[in-house]
Amino acid sequence: MRFSGKASKFLIVGASAALVNLSVMALFVEVLGFQTYFLKNLSNILSIEVSIIFNFVFSRAWTWGDAPSKKGRELAGQCASFHAANLFGLITRAVLFAALERAGVHYMLNITLGIGVAASISFVLYDRIVFKTEDR
Repeated sequence: MRFSGKASKFLIVGASAALVNLSVMALFVEVLGFQTYFLKNLSNILSIEVSIIFNFVFSRAWTWGDAPSKKGRELAGQCASFHAANLFGLITRAVLFAALERAGVHYMLNITLGIGVAASISFVLYDRIVFKTEDR
């Protein structure tokens, strides 16, 4: 697949994962009442994890559907690799979220900014490491 096609799929899956992230965060804050500084930060971490799992499933099936299929331990390893690739983004997003929360930035804008910062490196890591095809 051409790079631009894969990048387009990455953006679609990523935008969908961002909506999952924002929805789960809104559930915690608006519905369940997680309003304190600590609970908002905990909610942020949990909503990130839910969106990472969503992203892995759809990235593997659609964006990098041409990558070798994995099962069993190999699939678990690929999922672990996907999480490792997201670790940088998770740490960046958590630190940025905490700082922007202290600065009074609305949590939805705060999350959106964090997603934008982390997404750029994620594509390269997914393409070159996590879902690497045999020809690379």
